[in-house]
Amino acid sequence: MADKTIAERARRQRGVRLTEGWQEVKVWVPTEADAEDVRKLAAERRKRAEALHGLSKEVPMIDMNTELRIAKAISEQGSAAYTTESGAVLELMTHLADEDDLQGLSRAFVILARAKPPNAAFVAARVPAKISNFLIKHRGINPIALLKWTSAYPAWVEDLKDAVRDPVRFEQVVEAMATAINQAAATN
Repeated sequence: MADKTIAERARRQRGVRLTEGWQEVKVWVPTEADAEDVRKLAAERRKRAEALHGLSKEVPMIDMNTELRIAKAISEQGSAAYTTESGAVLELMTHLADEDDLQGLSRAFVILARAKPPNAAFVAARVPAKISNFLIKHRGINPIALLKWTSAYPAWVEDLKDAVRDPVRFEQVVEAMATAINQAAATN
């Protein structure tokens, strides 16, 4: 999505940060030195967030190994080793799905979205494909049954993208999908 103006880009960036829980603060200060202090503090806080300082505490029940894997993937954001800026996180999410760790996949998304808000929509848009593959590999869903069900229920994409921000709910939504697809296939 190409922004046509600087104002459009600023509005989009503000929106994605607000969606991920970042807070906007506007202050008036009496001197340029005070303004510089505020700018430095803001830059330091953004850097801490991008370094994941304290973010795993906001995502309950994350084990240390998964936390380290998420931190490593996010630190590789923008790496030339991947064809997309978020390639390392997308790869980790694929591995977590392959390990049948749906909550871990969701937690990886939540922490990435919080640390790198501008990348959240791009990564969330890839979740439905990852879950389609997961359902076929790990829940024994027939690909044709999956295709029929997803055609009959077009809201499934948005349901997954909405649920990925809540690890417990995300797992429940995916498991409910598997059940619904199997039931639909059994009645056909």
